[in-house]
Amino acid sequence: MGFEKAGFLICQAIEQSPHAVATYQKNHPDVDLIKENICNLDPKDCLKRIGLKTKDIKILIAGPPCQGFSESNRRTRTVDNPNNLLFLQFIKFLTAIKPAYFVLENVAGLRTLSKGFLLHRIIKECNDLGYRTECNELNSANFGVPQFRSRVFIVGNNTEQNFQFPEATTGTNCRHRITVRQAISDLPELKNGAIIDYLPYKLNNESVLSDYQKIMRINSETSNLVQGNLVTRNSDIIIERYKHIGPGQNWESIPHELMNGYKDYSRCHTGIYHRLEWSKPSKVIGNFRKNMLIHPVENRGLSIREAARLQSFPDNYIFLGSIGFQQQQVADAVPPMLAYALGKEIFNKLGVIIKSCV
Repeated sequence: MGFEKAGFLICQAIEQSPHAVATYQKNHPDVDLIKENICNLDPKDCLKRIGLKTKDIKILIAGPPCQGFSESNRRTRTVDNPNNLLFLQFIKFLTAIKPAYFVLENVAGLRTLSKGFLLHRIIKECNDLGYRTECNELNSANFGVPQFRSRVFIVGNNTEQNFQFPEATTGTNCRHRITVRQAISDLPELKNGAIIDYLPYKLNNESVLSDYQKIMRINSETSNLVQGNLVTRNSDIIIERYKHIGPGQNWESIPHELMNGYKDYSRCHTGIYHRLEWSKPSKVIGNFRKNMLIHPVENRGLSIREAARLQSFPDNYIFLGSIGFQQQQVADAVPPMLAYALGKEIFNKLGVIIKSCV
């Protein structure tokens, strides 16, 4: 979505999860979507499906599974995790297609896993193919997204251009960042376990909407209803824990006797049972069951739409599947506004090349 808004025409995508496939097809009906494990595909055959040649492809975008790199994954975050080698499928496509640019995205933990061994290997593989490669860590909160979310981007080109990553648009000063209030305060009030997908907006007067909310509501299916108002039904003990947590606080504020279900709750990371603050961007949107981010004032988890807003997905972007699969899709995504900032920088670079060839 971010690269489309930056000016690119996405011609093909590859995905094997049936739930992500359904969501992608719903929102990108004109893209040729291959529903297959990428390991089973030949790049040249993929292009034949849509009548294109390698010279027609200007950019290759990839997001290999991140669980093996994530610092929040304490169980399988090792070099031996087989998902860590799926980047080789990206290299296979890069070798065959040789686009002018490529983008590979992953969690910030890619830089620290095994002292950066895999990151350095990825860069070397790309350099060996003749790409000038740049790597940087971008925080989505600096690009208009109401969420602190750091991701590593590797960008390469074989055009001899000097690529520079985009400058922050909302700066590093918290006063200029988009807050949780500016992002979700117009959405419906919900209860624990809410199951009605479409509901009226809580606020519908443009004069009281933030600029961010107005952007999110552009092109929504209806003027007064919003989709995605589904909330996980938490047990009574979890709701009781929520009641002890103030804005900006986490599991450390929960009385010890209410944490007896944990084998060793002292090892919980800071995002567990974190209650969001109206006046700041959100903590990173991750696995809903593990992180359990709490609404700023209501004793419940986030709805699908609230999390999507905090990821900068507009309200007309519809997520499909059961609530758990929708939550995972939202959590796994690159924020479209962050993708847009990066995509626009590359689009402008490619424009220079195209003009020079005319």
